[in-house]
Amino acid sequence: MSPQSLVFTACAFASGFALRAVDPLIVPIAQRFDVAPATAALLTSAYALPYALAQPFLGPLGDRFGKLRCMQVCVVGLALMLVAGAAAPNFGSLMASRLLGGVFAGGLIPLVLAGLGDAYDLHERQVMVGRMLVAIISGQMLGSAAAGLVGDAAGWRAALALAAAIAVVAAVSAWIGAAHDARPATASATSFAALYARVFDNRKAFWLYGAVVAEGTLVFAPFPYIGQLLIERAGSTPADAPARAGLVLAAFGIGGIVYGLLVRRLVAALGVRRMCALGSAVLAAGYAAFAALPLWWLFALAMAACGMGYYMLHNALQIEATELAPAARGSAVALFACGFFVGQALGPPLFGALMHAAGFGAALLASAFGIVVLGRVVVRAVVVAAPAGALPT
Repeated sequence: MSPQSLVFTACAFASGFALRAVDPLIVPIAQRFDVAPATAALLTSAYALPYALAQPFLGPLGDRFGKLRCMQVCVVGLALMLVAGAAAPNFGSLMASRLLGGVFAGGLIPLVLAGLGDAYDLHERQVMVGRMLVAIISGQMLGSAAAGLVGDAAGWRAALALAAAIAVVAAVSAWIGAAHDARPATASATSFAALYARVFDNRKAFWLYGAVVAEGTLVFAPFPYIGQLLIERAGSTPADAPARAGLVLAAFGIGGIVYGLLVRRLVAALGVRRMCALGSAVLAAGYAAFAALPLWWLFALAMAACGMGYYMLHNALQIEATELAPAARGSAVALFACGFFVGQALGPPLFGALMHAAGFGAALLASAFGIVVLGRVVVRAVVVAAPAGALPT
């Protein structure tokens, strides 16, 4: 593996770990700072929303000044914000660290994917993005599981400190890797407006970005509430809920890894359109099942199925984003990530409002119905029009 690929992998893993590390810690953080769980759950939105809003700036900066150079700065900033979060003296400080951490994290995974698009042709890119997907999912999966277990054993501060340590390792690798990269960093004078004009010259851009906003909103809305759901529906206690929630959320990543191992066979057997339709159906069925499951380990099994279904749908959109505008790939993929994280930021408060108004069951069923509709839209408006070979084979 080349030094650049190692840097990409380390940064992608660190970003994924930091993203999901807070989800299983919502209950103990709420107890520590004497805030409602719904308020503590806003820490997820506090990371996702600035991550999204930073994308329209970070993507063109990567196109103009070099993707690796931007990643170096961003991974150092993420590490510093995770350290600040672990030492936060009050809830406001913790919220601020997540806000700024989200901004810096916005320069990692999208630029990794854009960098792979620059480095590999479409056929090779499918393999490399698949490998990078394993690193991203592994980071998210271990972020949930390790944070839950460490938080249960040593407290939520220790869990955030672990995320900070991983980001520090990624930062060191980024600076060492850049020093061994023989290719000079290049800069472009192309304006932000010109780069985005290239993206939207492709008429599919509007459908693709709308779909990814809806996907982020619907799929990840329940994640911060899993601990509370286990307490109310599956017999967990505030003491064991963080560890169990972490394992349940980690199961989502396991499903994604299974997808990554089986993707070639799935496409061969189903075709891309049917794979997307089936993936959305599996994901929706899993969320609907959450309304009735009585045991935490059943939640984990259902979440694993949800993870596989999600990546059956999502990876088609992700590969398409790398081909939307080859001359402005960093901008195109960054805008894709912007939409995705806008959705993730909107999801938890919307889900929380519906949950308080109509109950957990109604909120979960509404999410499931929305996912089914999304799957149909993706199949008809995005995947059908995809150029041959643009999706995993």
